[in-house]
Amino acid sequence: MAPNRSMTGDTMISEKDPQSPTSPANTDNSGETLRGDAIIEIHDHGSSTSRSLVDTHSSVSEDSAQPRDNKRPTILRRITGPFKSEPEPRDITETRTRKLEETPNGFPRLAAFQSSEANFSLYRSFNYLHSRVLLDLQDEITCLEKELDEIDWIDSQNAPNRLMSREIDEDKAVDEGDTRNRRVILREIKDKLLEYDEVLIKARSLEAFQRPSDRNYRSVRRYYHNTAPLMDSEMDSIRSKEDTVSLANGREWAKFDGSVETMIGSFDKGLQWVFRTKAPPLQRFFRTPELKAKTTNQYISFYSSSRIDKLINILITFVIFILLVIPVITMYQLTNTATHAGGGSGVSSGVVDSNTRDTFNAVGVLIVFTLLFSAAMSLLTKAARHELFAASAAYCAILVVFIGNFTGPGN
Repeated sequence: MAPNRSMTGDTMISEKDPQSPTSPANTDNSGETLRGDAIIEIHDHGSSTSRSLVDTHSSVSEDSAQPRDNKRPTILRRITGPFKSEPEPRDITETRTRKLEETPNGFPRLAAFQSSEANFSLYRSFNYLHSRVLLDLQDEITCLEKELDEIDWIDSQNAPNRLMSREIDEDKAVDEGDTRNRRVILREIKDKLLEYDEVLIKARSLEAFQRPSDRNYRSVRRYYHNTAPLMDSEMDSIRSKEDTVSLANGREWAKFDGSVETMIGSFDKGLQWVFRTKAPPLQRFFRTPELKAKTTNQYISFYSSSRIDKLINILITFVIFILLVIPVITMYQLTNTATHAGGGSGVSSGVVDSNTRDTFNAVGVLIVFTLLFSAAMSLLTKAARHELFAASAAYCAILVVFIGNFTGPGN
């Protein structure tokens, strides 16, 4: 049985080609600078003359060797010709990507895998140890607080001036030598409070980290299972699921993206089996060259988040179109005046009953599609409760106005 495939959809790799910076001292020859945008052109370094000479000689040789082609360019080539740009040199387009198989097995390869994708950056938060340290510091500070209170009560009876003046208290503390006095306790409290506050703030920051989704956690566990990068005793950290946090920021449609990627992977396997191709045919549409260069493992699939987002936007647009058009068409057919037209100038009771029945049917359609709209909002977006309520109320109001304008005899 082949191991499961690890997939993700949060690959944050820009598809734009990197551009090499130019020296500010050579701005006249290296490119143009516009207000608001920076445009960097490629400097030929005196190669334009030689290139023109080479082109001239090559054109002469081609003209002498082959008959002249007097075909005129097509209309499409005339339109698209000015918009075509010359290909970038290789020293601009080439990129370097760390490949998993070229990294030593063990912690180096595991680090390369977890850094290859933001959704794979799963680490322990050690909440239990943070709580232990905080509780220990809390108890130490509590003991120092009680000790300070005892000295304050003693001095309130024997030397009240020490409680009214810091200078007097410091002078008395110098005279007391190594005796444990108020100054010593306050310094210890200060150090402990700084240490306690630092740990407390760090623990609070860790609580703000998001938990990994079940899909991403299973993907990492599958990689551990398939490759066994560490000794079994060294893999206890990944088994602590409730104590694991993700460094990736959750996107607005993260769950829906994962479902779409799963469907793409399943459909891709079916196409590969039907057409008997070596590689899944759809991966070339959803993977960048940098993602392809990361690994040759057939059980690991990296998907470009930007390309997945484009597909998601198309699906969202289709869903919005369906939720707006279908209820309008359905209610229009139910409340259409032509369906209730009767003979004569009067309106019969049968027509009124039919109109009332169709109005209730239109209200039923309104309720169903309002529920579908609310479900789509909650599944596809991170809308808050008040935003979900407001959007659903606005959607329902639009359909109610439509019913009110088209229902009733004679409308």
